[in-house]
Amino acid sequence: MLLGYVLRRLRAFRLEDGRVFSSIIIYVTLPAVVVSSFGGVRVDFWFLAAFGLGLAANAVMVGVAFAASCRKKPEVRALYTINCPGYNLGNITIPFLQGFYPSGIPYLCMFDTTDSCFSLGATYAIACTQLGKKSGKIGRALAVGLLTSVPFDAYLLMTALSLLGVSLPGPITEFAGFLGKANGCLAMLMVGISLEFHLARDEVRDVVTILLLRYAGGALFALAIYFLIPAPLVMRQVLSLAVFSAVANIAMIYSSRLGVRAAIASAVNPIAIVLSILIMSAVMGMMG
Repeated sequence: MLLGYVLRRLRAFRLEDGRVFSSIIIYVTLPAVVVSSFGGVRVDFWFLAAFGLGLAANAVMVGVAFAASCRKKPEVRALYTINCPGYNLGNITIPFLQGFYPSGIPYLCMFDTTDSCFSLGATYAIACTQLGKKSGKIGRALAVGLLTSVPFDAYLLMTALSLLGVSLPGPITEFAGFLGKANGCLAMLMVGISLEFHLARDEVRDVVTILLLRYAGGALFALAIYFLIPAPLVMRQVLSLAVFSAVANIAMIYSSRLGVRAAIASAVNPIAIVLSILIMSAVMGMMG
């Protein structure tokens, strides 16, 4: 990540180049990680539990956003609703953790499936309601958004094959593994290239509040997942880290679309990326 940032400052890359890296990750390397990680995996109760935990974590954070912003203006409530829930697993967490916990990636994929439902539509619909706006055919938009997402389609396909007890041919899994090895490096370079810090003084309070809510919630979720759920160790490890993920990138787009002080969302995102990497690294050290 630091290398990507330095190279951009040296003009080896431009800010716009981050989009190229993002496209390669979304369309090539991340789906490859999903395919290779699910090779030989059999879906059991704990995979479904990871699916449910993604739903629960997001639902709780929506409630936290409501409680923290209930006395604020509608546009601020909408801002909190969009930026407090949602986790950037595909671009940040999965690439970061795949080298440390390769067998835990399927659990992250299941968690990300329900997380995507919130990030790609549910929180936007709730924010529209808070502003008295119509969210449009949000169900249709959400379905289209999910089904046209290559990583989500890969999750869906590999989960279905695992449920049916069907394994892909070895050469396909091996080729996917070869492509997937580039995912972590590309993702960290992309983050470094895309880092921008523009924060006005009057926006600091809301930025700090949103970050505190996210990471305080993450700490409570991590403790509950790691110590209270009798799940396999690798599942508890990766999901305890996943709840410290950065804000989903789509939050900036939705904040801008609704006109709810998008500058705050733009400031939260890069700060959250750096904090997430640092916090996940520290938590991994504590878990040994």
